[in-house]
Amino acid sequence: MIKKILAIDGGGIKGVFPASFLSSVEDTIGDKVSNYFDLIVGTSTGGIIALGLGMGMPSSEILSFYKELGPNIFRKKPFNAIRRLFSSKYNQAPLRSALESKFKAFKLGESSKRLVIPSLNLETGSVHLYKTAHHPRLEMDYKESVVSIALATAC
Repeated sequence: MIKKILAIDGGGIKGVFPASFLSSVEDTIGDKVSNYFDLIVGTSTGGIIALGLGMGMPSSEILSFYKELGPNIFRKKPFNAIRRLFSSKYNQAPLRSALESKFKAFKLGESSKRLVIPSLNLETGSVHLYKTAHHPRLEMDYKESVVSIALATAC
């Protein structure tokens, strides 16, 4: 049996490109693009898009999120190469506020699609893959808030 996987890359405000592409596909097919995939994977801003799709949002709504809130969210901190090694590229406060307004109190377990969202802990260097409970061995992240997962993958 063939499985269909949608993988969405990161890139800060460049998330407007995959969101725009997916929105145009939805306009063409007249349905949510997420209905055509078995698993959606995304990292960083791609993880935010994947979480939105998993929560049932149409791509046009995700695109609006980037167009309206993106310039404020993805404003770079002043460049300092050494600080960049130990902290995130963007200020977390505007992103947290925007994510809370969009995702409210949703939990990963409420996703209508199977999701995998990678994150990197900048302090420890450890990687965590947030996964929906689509297999009995994966029933550990379903209670995590979508906002905290989006922040973990994007910051």
